[in-house]
Amino acid sequence: MDSEARVFEDFVPPHSMVREPATHTLSVDLSAAGYKKEHIRVQMVHSQRRLVVRGERPVAGNRWSRFRLELRVPDGCDAKAIHARFENGVVRVTMPGAAPDPVQVDTGAAAATSPPAAKTAAAAAAAQDKKKEDGAAAAAQQQGGEDDEGEKKKKDEETPRKQEVRQRVMSSANKDGGDGREDGDASGAGEVVAPASPSRQQDYGFLHGRRKMATTVLGVVLALISLGIYVKYSVWP
Repeated sequence: MDSEARVFEDFVPPHSMVREPATHTLSVDLSAAGYKKEHIRVQMVHSQRRLVVRGERPVAGNRWSRFRLELRVPDGCDAKAIHARFENGVVRVTMPGAAPDPVQVDTGAAAATSPPAAKTAAAAAAAQDKKKEDGAAAAAQQQGGEDDEGEKKKKDEETPRKQEVRQRVMSSANKDGGDGREDGDASGAGEVVAPASPSRQQDYGFLHGRRKMATTVLGVVLALISLGIYVKYSVWP
């Protein structure tokens, strides 16, 4: 029969949309209208993101039953993943949710907006490093103080020794008849004067020799006198 001679009886079948977070499902109930799978067409108009569900079937003679549902695909659904099935007189069109786009992480922004925990950890690490540096500086300062104290103690111990050696030198010079002296002014306190010249040393040696000779002669005279006294009283009654 020519399609132009057909008489169509349009109707709107019962339908509903179940909206879920991940998937949307359109249900069209044709169980009471006598439709079969071959009478139904499901189309997707991608340019407009519109879903079309239509169907037509003969009723009697040139009378035909038909319907057409057209609705927009909800946002967040993957239009390329839409699929339909016909079961027990009901058309179910499943519209899965689109997978989220991969997030591009900006390292600079992430560092600028780091969570408080990361900032706290960074601050703790910086404080720990500063504590180590302060400890090293304190140890170095303490070591330097100990070195200074040891050096000072060493100098204090050496000062009496130097003074003792200086006094010994001065005493030896005085005993030998040297012309050593101590300068009493503030500019040369405690310093030993250079020994006398060679001519003075020779004069001192000559005088020392004469004194020694005189002492020897005096000793001999005293010995002879003592011997004479002894002989006189021991020989003569």
